Amino acid sequence: MHSAVCIIKGITSMNFQEYEVIDFACDESFQRYCLEEHDKDVLFWEGWQQQHPEKAALIAEARSLVKLLSAGQGNRLEQLRHLEDGIARYDLLQQAVDEDSGHAGSRFRVWKYAAAIGGIALLAGSAFFFYRHSPTPGKEVVINAGKDPRKTVVLPDGSSMVLRENSRVELSPGFNRHNRQLTLTGEAFFDVTQNAQYPFIVHTAAVDIKVLGTVFNVSAYPDHETETALFKGKVEVTVAAHPGQKIVLQPNQKLITAAAKPFAVAPLDADPVNHKAKEIAWVRNRLEIENETLEAIAAKLEKWYGIRVEFADDTVKEYRYSGTFESETIIKALDALQLSYPFNFKMVNGAIIISK
Repeated sequence: MHSAVCIIKGITSMNFQEYEVIDFACDESFQRYCLEEHDKDVLFWEGWQQQHPEKAALIAEARSLVKLLSAGQGNRLEQLRHLEDGIARYDLLQQAVDEDSGHAGSRFRVWKYAAAIGGIALLAGSAFFFYRHSPTPGKEVVINAGKDPRKTVVLPDGSSMVLRENSRVELSPGFNRHNRQLTLTGEAFFDVTQNAQYPFIVHTAAVDIKVLGTVFNVSAYPDHETETALFKGKVEVTVAAHPGQKIVLQPNQKLITAAAKPFAVAPLDADPVNHKAKEIAWVRNRLEIENETLEAIAAKLEKWYGIRVEFADDTVKEYRYSGTFESETIIKALDALQLSYPFNFKMVNGAIIISK
């Protein structure tokens, strides 16, 4: 199992069969093979793939990732470090979302890199972006979730942000150069890196939130209550209607503000079944399948992961499966389905092709 921060490896490192996509992408020999920089590496990896055809999907994703990071992006090592930092931030985000489950972490490691390649969606149905460089001075950067159920963004300072559908964020000019301020309309979940020089500040129509190193959720839709829910660290909230008063929230507290009503501090609302905070139920992902045909499952996977699924053989459409998936990539979900009723699949031109 690879660590959250990958180590740049050479051809002498070892059990390639245990590699996942990020491990291949971080291997210097594999990078040279992808970019055809050295005949020895090309011959080695072509031979290795012939011996391990079951790794074809992982290899294809890793090659796409290496080329993505090398296509006009400058130094490849620098780009990989950006990727490493983003993965480390997602480890923290995952712990906040699922830290009280008995298997925290095991299911999330496989999807942290996925949506950057092949159109596979991160956080099952969201889009995924790295803003590797600070915005141009004097210009605002606008990030829209659009119709994506969740859009996950790694900001220039390394902070993670998950935007809910139809939500919008504007990064202030000079973000991560002269400030770390942004304006939110809609709802977002944040996992913020610490930077004493530039405090992280979220502006909404109703409140300003100064982050003191934290994980929190903000719901700030027009004509609705504004709610700031804190999971880790501290936040200092200034209510627009009471600018002289600052409210410091502790973990598992939320601040609720509404027009013409006094603000209120309340505990987070825990689900009585799984005991997780309802305030971030929209961030978590769960796809349940109960004795359904593979054709019906494929339709769900298309919607859930945002990638086209096609059949090369009508027979496999009638295979039936049951299962529950939470935050896996589509590749891992299909791998799991194969265990009970085998079929084959491959990625072609951004689509999944399923055959007997």
